[in-house]
Amino acid sequence: MPFLVLLLLLGGVIAAPGVLLDRSWKVGDKVQAAMERGEAPSNEIVEVSILRLKNARYRRGRPLPEWVQELDGKRISLWGYMAIGTLEGLSEFELVPESCECGKSKVNHFVQVTLDDDVTRFIPGRITLEGTFSCGEVEEDGFITSLYRLSTDQLP
Repeated sequence: MPFLVLLLLLGGVIAAPGVLLDRSWKVGDKVQAAMERGEAPSNEIVEVSILRLKNARYRRGRPLPEWVQELDGKRISLWGYMAIGTLEGLSEFELVPESCECGKSKVNHFVQVTLDDDVTRFIPGRITLEGTFSCGEVEEDGFITSLYRLSTDQLP
C-alpha cells in the first residue's frame, strides 16, 4: 500500500509542471494564428494569465518578450486579486496573482488597473476583468512604476 501512495505522489509531481505552466493566454487556434500574423480580430477577447505575465523576463530598458508586446492595445480577460491595502474610492488599483500579495513587490508582478466608469471597493476574492491591455515601462522620478496596465469600465 505505501508503494501505491508513493507512486501516486510521484505521478502528481511529474504532472504538476504542466498544470503550473499556465498557458491560458492562448484562447484558441484561430485567434492564436491570427495574432501570429498580426491580425487578431479586434472584437476577440484574449485570455491572459497573470501568472504568465508575472514570469515574463524583464530587465529595465530592454524590450518585453514579443508575446507580451503582441497583446498591447488588445482586449483581454485577466483574473487576479486586488492587492492588500487597496484604498476605496479611487480609480486605480493593482491586480496581483495571489490574494496574500501586496502590490509593487516587483514591477512585473502586478497589473495596474484603471477604472474608467467606476471607483474601487475592496473585493477580497478572485476577480476577472476585461479591458484594453497596454504594456511598457512607465517611469516616474527615476523609478519604473508599471509594466502592465489594464483599462476597464468597472469592477465585477
